[in-house]
Amino acid sequence: MKASEIVYRYFILFLGIFCISFGVALFTKSGLGTSAISALPYTLSLVISQFSYGTWVAAFNIFLVVLQAALTIHEISVREIVQEVIFALAFGSVVDFSMFLLGAFNPEMYAVRLLGVLLSSAIIAFGAYLTLISRVGVMAGDGFTNALVKRTGKSFALMRVISDTTMAILALVLCLLLVQGELSVREGTVIAALLTGTIVGFYSKYFGAFERFILPKPKTEQAAK
Repeated sequence: MKASEIVYRYFILFLGIFCISFGVALFTKSGLGTSAISALPYTLSLVISQFSYGTWVAAFNIFLVVLQAALTIHEISVREIVQEVIFALAFGSVVDFSMFLLGAFNPEMYAVRLLGVLLSSAIIAFGAYLTLISRVGVMAGDGFTNALVKRTGKSFALMRVISDTTMAILALVLCLLLVQGELSVREGTVIAALLTGTIVGFYSKYFGAFERFILPKPKTEQAAK
């Protein structure tokens, strides 16, 4: 790929990270829990409030990068590690920025909260879809899951479910032990876990024209056909 195309693909990837981060913030502000991979950082932000939600998101994702590197120490490159750390910092920063933008959004009606969860699931899924089609890198959660796949030989889908479930359970236990009143894992977490992957699949299947529009094939590749 030409340098200009690589830069453009990174732009698409960071746009995806922005969508995921904004979706996570909207999910959290909806008040029906938060996404599985953000549940532990959100819980920690409630327990140790000196650090912001986004700071905990970045720190937790960097921790996942460290675990990934430990699991694939002879297979992962320094470039991949540095890249995922940068993505983690961007993820956390945009979560904080999005929480600021959504500061006035504190719905009390359950229907509005549920609508927020559904909308955030679609936004998070679209962000994940953008990172997938960029094909220039992965975020820490996906990288960690890929490392588990390499070590266990199990499918990506299975290891992602196990990983997300473990994070959600740990967050719920921490909440019950240390946080009074607010839970980071609620029915919204379950709804999003069931919906998000399905919506990503929908985008991947039916957004082919959109992908070709924003990521046209190089002229050399077109000429080869």
